[in-house]
Amino acid sequence: MIKTNPIIEFKQFLSLVKGLKEFKSKTGKRYKVISLDGSILSFLRETGEEWKLDLRKAHQAYLELQYFKTIDFKPYVPRRQSPALGLLLTVGLLKN
Repeated sequence: MIKTNPIIEFKQFLSLVKGLKEFKSKTGKRYKVISLDGSILSFLRETGEEWKLDLRKAHQAYLELQYFKTIDFKPYVPRRQSPALGLLLTVGLLKN
């Protein structure tokens, strides 16, 4: 995958995420956005379980990573790797 904006600032990144109602993982799992509180995105998994994602960590991963496999996100967003990757794909910051 290729970064479409490798030097995006967090404020810009946040503005891309703000309007989302839902996003999908790379494999098509749906996540429904509940709220955005500061830099914390709350969303529902298909199972109905609520999860939170620290957008600062997802942004950091985007800036620092060179490869974008789900496992590469583990040091940044433990147990939230797939949603983090899906979010970057949804907002157009990664392309194949």
